[in-house]
Amino acid sequence: MENKTSIGERIKAIRNRLGENQTQFGERFSPPVSKGGISRWENGDTKPTAERLKKIAEFGGVSVEYLVNGNRLSLADTKILFDKAVHKSKLSKDERQKLVESQLDVASAVSAMVSRWDTEARNQVEKQQTIIESNPLSGIELQAYGDFLNLFNLIRLHGSEKQQTEFDVLINMLRQIASGSIKYDKDDLLPNIDKFLASLPVKKR
Repeated sequence: MENKTSIGERIKAIRNRLGENQTQFGERFSPPVSKGGISRWENGDTKPTAERLKKIAEFGGVSVEYLVNGNRLSLADTKILFDKAVHKSKLSKDERQKLVESQLDVASAVSAMVSRWDTEARNQVEKQQTIIESNPLSGIELQAYGDFLNLFNLIRLHGSEKQQTEFDVLINMLRQIASGSIKYDKDDLLPNIDKFLASLPVKKR
């Protein structure tokens, strides 16, 4: 059974591979497809006609079968193709197409995962904001909250990549310990705290 959402994700992966926005991609068709029309395809709200699916497949260097049903190669066969490409072995037209399809599948999966994380993170922020609004912060709590946001933005905007990574790891560990997801292990936590503190101060750029 066709999955319009999956078809949309593969169309988006092709568009991104071409380096085009939705308006530019829509202009490839005759007659052109509006930005809204491309968005509805990518979101899985609607599905392109058979003729447009054929065109999209041509733009991406893939088969219509792939667009509709996804990559059917096994992991072993995919690895063989990648190995051949890495070692610059000559690939047949069909193998090149399968390789492109595998690469698009990876890009599509990563894009979907990032989008899901973004949605979950925004929902989490809204949930915490609702809790604060229904349970107003005291003066001391407000100061602590402000201090944390100040530290977060200082590292986010001015910290090195290493400082940002170590801060993220530390906050994630503290969150999991607080929620009971993992047990407190000082031999695991303290070295991470030490690494982060040793990297300070943050040098504003």
